Amino acid sequence: MHQLIEAYDWIEHQDVVLTFAVIQRSTTQEVVRVYGGDPVQSQLMTTIEAEDAALDDPGFFYIQVFEHQEHVIALENNGWSGTIPEIARRVSADGATFFSVHWNVNGLFRITGAEDGTVTASFDPMRVDADDPGDLVPSWATNVPFEVGKLRATSLAVAEQQTGMAFDQAWLATKLPTYRAPEPDEQSAGRNF
Repeated sequence: MHQLIEAYDWIEHQDVVLTFAVIQRSTTQEVVRVYGGDPVQSQLMTTIEAEDAALDDPGFFYIQVFEHQEHVIALENNGWSGTIPEIARRVSADGATFFSVHWNVNGLFRITGAEDGTVTASFDPMRVDADDPGDLVPSWATNVPFEVGKLRATSLAVAEQQTGMAFDQAWLATKLPTYRAPEPDEQSAGRNF
């Protein structure tokens, strides 16, 4: 695990807040729908362009969803929908899997996972042993060396270890299919879950 964490050290020096989700046995269209977007309305944007578009569009965020190898990838620059257990549960329904890692500008981290419509992980990696109400910490998490100053790299390493999908640094600068969706707070208010 330490070698994998070191391979992602570059992310510790990037000015990016991110939710990175890996989905297996689903489609781009279904993932976009669950996140609240319209799968036929996409535009090509970089992560920076997606974040800028959201800043100009109150109540909405822009999520990049695309197929890579046998996975669907969902990237949210400055978004957190992929941390919501209900989204993970719905994306993973009917035999699919969902796994996401998240960090924000305030130093908050979250790992969320689901399989076949059941949430399997939902926790703060800095509080694995805290027994926080509502958190679900899988047994594998206790063996991960979550350390301050390496949490982004460790999060990406955990995502790769759990899904088999390596995070490609080029995704941060590549124009990818991007979809407009209501912010999670707006979806909750509208009961779109």
